[in-house]
Amino acid sequence: MTLRLRPVMEIDGFKRSLEISGELTAADLEAALSVLADEAQDVIGELLDRDGLIATGGLELHDGRTGVTITPGCCSGLEDWRTWAEALDGRSPWMGHDPSPSIEVDGDLMRVWQNGGLGESRSGCACVELPVAALPPLLLAVQSDLMGFLRRVEQWADAVAPTLSARLVAKVDDALAISAPLDLPGEAKVTPPTGSRHRGEEA
Repeated sequence: MTLRLRPVMEIDGFKRSLEISGELTAADLEAALSVLADEAQDVIGELLDRDGLIATGGLELHDGRTGVTITPGCCSGLEDWRTWAEALDGRSPWMGHDPSPSIEVDGDLMRVWQNGGLGESRSGCACVELPVAALPPLLLAVQSDLMGFLRRVEQWADAVAPTLSARLVAKVDDALAISAPLDLPGEAKVTPPTGSRHRGEEA
């Protein structure tokens, strides 16, 4: 597939964009959990104590045919990844600022711009064009990547703090809205495959 929609987090003081999936190394996984502590046990404890988790980043769209990549703007969060589905209703979700990415829907086509979300000129702005019908499978692929990430979190937590593992997985799942069925406008809710469920979820 020439188009790829991938979940990313900004880490290392916004110096690096980390693709989120089940293939993360232990070091990158800890970085993605966005907590600095001396011991892994402390990382889990801090995450569990927080009211909510914010994952700076979002969805990054790459067109392998043209080489164009549309990246999330400042102040966007991966926890809002599902709002991309608003484009199926002809709306553009909040995708950050400086730059301010935006989605333009024109009939059966949609254009994802690197800028223009706050009314700026799109002249000379990078853009990826794709069929509106391509968005649902792209979002399902994002959910699959996030489910892989959730399994990776579980494996890591099982090794360092097994008694807290289930709570951490549930916290991350809820914060990033990972495993709940996808509610796509005009389509039935899509539930992740059984094999994608993490431990503790009902079959």
